[in-house]
Amino acid sequence: MKTTHHHTDLLSRFEKHIETNQLFSKKDHLFLACSGGIDSVVLVHLLHQLNHHVTILHCNFQLRGKESVRDQQFVVSLAASLNIECIHTSFDTKAAMHNLKAGVQETARKLRYDWFNEVIAKKECDKEKNYLLTAHQLDDQLETVAFNFFRGTGIAGLHGMKAKEGKLIRPLLFATRQEILEYAKYHKLTWVEDSSNQESDYSRNHFRHQVFPSIEKIIPTYQQNLANTIKRLGEVELLYEQQIASIKKKIIEKRSNAFAIPVNKLKALQPLDTIVYELFFEFGFHSTQIDEIKKLLSSATGSYIQSSTHRVLKNRAWLLIESMNEKSSGVYIIESNDVEVVFGNRSLEVFKKQGNQPNKLSEEAWLDADLVQFPLVLRPWKKGDYFYPLGMKKKKKISKFLIDLKCSLSEKEQQYVVESNNKILWVVGKRIDERFKVTATTSQMIKLALK
Repeated sequence: MKTTHHHTDLLSRFEKHIETNQLFSKKDHLFLACSGGIDSVVLVHLLHQLNHHVTILHCNFQLRGKESVRDQQFVVSLAASLNIECIHTSFDTKAAMHNLKAGVQETARKLRYDWFNEVIAKKECDKEKNYLLTAHQLDDQLETVAFNFFRGTGIAGLHGMKAKEGKLIRPLLFATRQEILEYAKYHKLTWVEDSSNQESDYSRNHFRHQVFPSIEKIIPTYQQNLANTIKRLGEVELLYEQQIASIKKKIIEKRSNAFAIPVNKLKALQPLDTIVYELFFEFGFHSTQIDEIKKLLSSATGSYIQSSTHRVLKNRAWLLIESMNEKSSGVYIIESNDVEVVFGNRSLEVFKKQGNQPNKLSEEAWLDADLVQFPLVLRPWKKGDYFYPLGMKKKKKISKFLIDLKCSLSEKEQQYVVESNNKILWVVGKRIDERFKVTATTSQMIKLALK
């Protein structure tokens, strides 16, 4: 593979790259994830040459026996030889995989980043900013993007990894594997061949060894070309995100317990598929449901589709997006012999009791058994519901009752009522109905308790 830069040149390009993209400064504390592989060793060396404040972080996943121990010892002695602080840890990755019910890569990634964040948070110091650095380089980037491209992806998959995302920085994305290798050889650096670094497994290796070399024969400058395209796509994505945010602001209206989108406004937008995807993605809908959502635009009132968390309902000129957390789990029937009904993460207990001495707890409803007709219905309140609040002779809308209690939006969303023969006898956890109260003539009571 031809290289356009001389090995010693990597250092000055690295320095310039950091400056141009304002990745970090000499005042910052850089935590560097180092596996002992060539990329991370070269990154340590480059930062050391430029006198940055560095701490090396190494994870031993204990998956490769002696090899894992060798890697850890190598990283510890590398740090010592450069007089750099080194913090390392070991994970029982196999046990964690079992607990998380996840594969090796996913588990290792979670363990590693959780630990990195923990270490960095502990070291937080006002004088300096802390950043986490990883040693991904251009070949990793090109393999990721090419793989995403052929597998099918959104725009984020096409610009690959970003040089800077919050506290995470990947300062080597501009350098090719070949340039890094030449730099390492020139400076007589040693590293460990890290078999876990074939993280990208079979399919990624196939791009590396089969696909890219054959592309290079036809387009020798493909690496730089693809790198430039990735940069442009990253900028396109920024514009795209700004535009989507402004569309969301214009078109999504907040309602008391739903979001509403005017059908005609949505229909008029272009490109519709992309906009529909972006509007509904955050409510748990997938790209495979775009066509169903578009069909709703011309469906009859009452048509709906749902994701795992939300439902989109066509209501005349509107699409209403409702959370299904407890609302739609809907209606529960309480028979006279039931002792407990579980709804959402709460439950309602039912007791019968002689006498007429009720307690006054708001979590409990004490009712005159003779006035209560089973089966009872436990359900979310809806518009138009009313009751006669205890102590009042006139009826009151539940919507108004909840407003007067200054209930939050989510409290309103999760408010249930119990009704008997179509009359509401309890606004659950709030107040019972005057018509069902215990009086001096009551002989038997029913107690409903919210748990």
